[in-house]
Parts: sequence; structure tokens; C-alpha cells
Amino acid sequence: MKPFDDSHLRPGWFGKLAYHLLPIRREVVLQNMETVYGKVLTPDERKKLAQKFYEHLWLTVYENIRMGWMSRKQMKNMLSVEGRENVMNASGLNKGVILLTCHIGNWEIGPVLCAEHFSEFKGRFHVLRRQIVNKTVERLLFGRYRTAGLNVLPKRNSLDRILEVLALGDAVVFIMDQHAKPRKDGIIVDFFGKKAGTFKSLAIIAGGSGAPVVPAYSYREKNGTHVMKFMKPLEWIPDTDYDRELLRNTRHYNEAIEKMIGEHPEQWMWMHKRWKIKEPQP
Repeated sequence: MKPFDDSHLRPGWFGKLAYHLLPIRREVVLQNMETVYGKVLTPDERKKLAQKFYEHLWLTVYENIRMGWMSRKQMKNMLSVEGRENVMNASGLNKGVILLTCHIGNWEIGPVLCAEHFSEFKGRFHVLRRQIVNKTVERLLFGRYRTAGLNVLPKRNSLDRILEVLALGDAVVFIMDQHAKPRKDGIIVDFFGKKAGTFKSLAIIAGGSGAPVVPAYSYREKNGTHVMKFMKPLEWIPDTDYDRELLRNTRHYNEAIEKMIGEHPEQWMWMHKRWKIKEPQP
């Protein structure tokens, strides 16, 4: 982990207020921050980082509501793109593109705004996520995805469909920072130095299809605009043992997510119960 930038520890008045009055899962947030930064930050510093996170969280809610009244031009100007060439070069391999990301920045409007900058992929971005059972709520919350040309792939029983769209040269977005049950959807891999159930499907699909994996994430600038950053594709790590190969590459993906979080820790979704694996006591 790179040295911590203490500029992330300067919450405004709203962040302090939200921390005390609207503290959704505050105990989980603070425990997760201790897991990641317990050796780097003091308890008081972690509290300041938590306040900064709640400031980001409620600003994200406001942005999502506000975007419903924005024109396409306004939305496009709200976000800039870095590393666009990394996506286009990966696409040139004609094996599809897997975009590895996490819940950082404004993870809801980031993909929508980004789609405006990729006319070549209009209708060819597919976001893998769980669908909401209530269809009315589903349409209200994610209708903007379809309007922007983003398709939604349900997580359950989606393997064949993912392989189909990759074979067409499309891009599939994997959000990979939540807990996955070992021996079901996940495998146990280190995440910030602690064992965590991590989805194994990305390594299975990338290894089987040969599709390049491009880490991508969005973050908010101080002026309120957003940046979508695409990094260079991750190299596949081969191994003669299949299970070990899955472990090594899944750990590689976790390392990419750790880097994203390290760049903008106040903008990651700290409320997830990410570490559910009970490690043996020394």
C-alpha cells in the first residue's frame, strides 16, 4: 500500500454532520477502516476518514437524483475519461473486454456518464449485477442504464450469456468488491492482507475466453466533476494447477481493486461486510 495521503482526512461540516446524524452501518465502516488502515491511521484519523466517506455517500445520493433532470450534453461534460486507449487496444484483440471495477466514486452514474464517451460501444456495454425483485423499482433505478445504451446481465445463471457477448467483441463490467461465499460463488483470497471470500467467476471467464481484463474506476474531483480511469490490461498468470491458477489471478484482481481504493479511500463503499471469513486465532 502506498503512503497515505492525509488530504483524504479533511471532512467538511456536512461530512461531520452526516457521520453523527445519518451513520448507516457506522460500526461496519469503522471496523473495515481498521482492517485496512489500522497500522497506518490512528483511531481519530480513521474517524475523520469515515466522516469524509459519509460526505461522499450523501453527495452521491444527491447526484443520482439530480442526474434525472440533466441533458445528455450536461451529463457528458460532467465526466472526463483517462486511459481510453487501454479499452480500445484491448478491444482490438477481438475477444471482448472485461472491465474490472468496484463500488468507488459514484458507481451508479459513472458507467452511464462513461457510455456517452464510447460511441463505438453503444449498446455493447453489459453490466453484471443482481437484479431487484420489484420490477417497478428496477425500472426506476436502472432505466437510465438502458437509456444510455448499457445492458444489464443478471448475475445468476449468466455464464453462457457472458461468453456470448464477449465472443461478439462486447464489454462486460464486473463489480468485484463484495463478499462471495466460498465453495459456492467464491474462493478465499487475501484482500488488504486479510482473508476474504472473493468471486471466482471473473478468473474462470477470463481464463476460458482469453478476454483481456481492464481495471476501471470512477472518482469525483473536488470541483464536482468525475473521472473514469481505465488502466492497462492485467496480464494473465498461468499455472499448471487449475485451482492455483484461479487463486493467483483472483488475487491479482483484488490487488487492482486495492490500488483503486488506495487512490481515493474516502470514495469506496466501506459499508459492505467484506471480511466474513473467520481466521484462526494465534
